Amino acid sequence: MHQDVAVIFAELVGFDDYAATLDDDEELGQLNALMRSFDEAAERAGVEKVRTLRNGYLASSGLIVPRVDNVRRAVDFAVELRNVISRFNAQHEASVELRAGVSSGSVTSGLVGRTSLAYDLWGDAVNLAYRVRGVTGSPGIYVSQAVKDRMLEGARIVSAGTIETADGAETVWRVE
Repeated sequence: MHQDVAVIFAELVGFDDYAATLDDDEELGQLNALMRSFDEAAERAGVEKVRTLRNGYLASSGLIVPRVDNVRRAVDFAVELRNVISRFNAQHEASVELRAGVSSGSVTSGLVGRTSLAYDLWGDAVNLAYRVRGVTGSPGIYVSQAVKDRMLEGARIVSAGTIETADGAETVWRVE
């Protein structure tokens, strides 16, 4: 188990609608280009890619390399993903959006499977990152209370709603 890890769960909103206008090879090529851009942004931010999903991306900060600024890196990474998608939209005349959740806490990681091994990450912080990203159903970058409490001054955030956790109701915050 790893303590104090920031987790980013990001999903593409509207990519399927956009991809419906493409043939299979174009769709795969554009999705790969977008995910490569996400990988490059992760590398620049010092964030560790965990895995790519069809319409999403799971990453962490502070898992492999412990960092005192893992929360800031995670939020900065989510903001950069939004910028990557904006550039993608401008280049391809698309209207894809980002819905991301960022949380911090304990996680477990390891190889899962037997014939086709996959590295995965799970635990409270992963579950919370997934849940906060869907608090409103709208695109945006959403953070848990723990992330908000550790964000530096100057970041503009607003309350976005609440979710129920095992410990009770928790406020979710949206990064503007």
